[in-house]
Amino acid sequence: MRDIKLTRRRFLQAVGLGVLSFALPAPKPTEARLGKFIPDIPLGRVLKYALPLYKEPDLLSPVLDHYDFDDVIRIPKVFYAETPGSKKRGWYKMAENNYVEAAWIQPVFDKPNRVADEIPEGGCLGEITVPKTPVYRADGRRILTRKFYYGSTFWILDKFKDDFGLSYYELLDDYSGNSWYVRANAVRIVAPEELSLLSPDVAPDAKRIELNMRDKTLRAYEYERLVFETLVTTGLKDGSTPVGQFMTNRKRPCRRMIHEPDNPYTYDLPGVPWVCYITLKGVAFHGTYWHNNWGEHMSSGCINMKPTDAKWLYRWTLPHVPFEKYYEVADYGTQVDIIWGY
Repeated sequence: MRDIKLTRRRFLQAVGLGVLSFALPAPKPTEARLGKFIPDIPLGRVLKYALPLYKEPDLLSPVLDHYDFDDVIRIPKVFYAETPGSKKRGWYKMAENNYVEAAWIQPVFDKPNRVADEIPEGGCLGEITVPKTPVYRADGRRILTRKFYYGSTFWILDKFKDDFGLSYYELLDDYSGNSWYVRANAVRIVAPEELSLLSPDVAPDAKRIELNMRDKTLRAYEYERLVFETLVTTGLKDGSTPVGQFMTNRKRPCRRMIHEPDNPYTYDLPGVPWVCYITLKGVAFHGTYWHNNWGEHMSSGCINMKPTDAKWLYRWTLPHVPFEKYYEVADYGTQVDIIWGY
């Protein structure tokens, strides 16, 4: 464990900024003020700037107020309302005559963790389990343009304590090779049994994934028996999600994804979880924490999934990635058929 010192002055400056930035949002007229978060209470993180609160569950209904990006709110059970064309849209009823579109709310919990005694040599995988957490440099300065979010995953390199006895994990920036630092209790160490191969007794060539581009549905088969089905999102641009036969021969549990220079859709997404590549250009199945809009075109070509669904696929597909490895590549993988529709 490295001994990284934060000066008292710099740490107080960093923490002071963090407290101001992560204060609970001011209550809206129709919203009860949030008290202390309870781990088992469903919360939602707002994913859109000025997310409207509608009078009715209808995008054409009058807008009464709005939530701000990164607000964290209590959410009720989602319900679905019909839209023109018989498409269903998810909504949360926040109060009487107050509705917010579920597509732009990330379902989250607030579950701080016990700090690990030691980090294994070579590192291990960690998952963010709080709605959002500040990110720091090694000298204690907070990176004001960066937060990490619930459901994202990172490779933990080390841990240390500051002058106040607070524990931090050092996380790998797998794009630049540098490090980030976050409060350790915001990160859950992923246990080895969580990464074990699912359906290990099924023959490798008996597993198959089918993605139907028409209804944005992913289906997994064992011996042509359906074992898993879920809605996903695909590429905005025609052809960005390729059609054809592929295989999941490259996998990693986390990745910082950054747009290509000529890509009009700019993004910088650290900690993308449960990545299963299917092309050399980087098209992959992976978990998503920046939208909740399933069954739509949303990506630059990758197949976006709910983090829990992406984790299932990551564990079920071949090759298997061992607990102690950050990246696995093989000359084989689970077959993937991407089709236009039936």
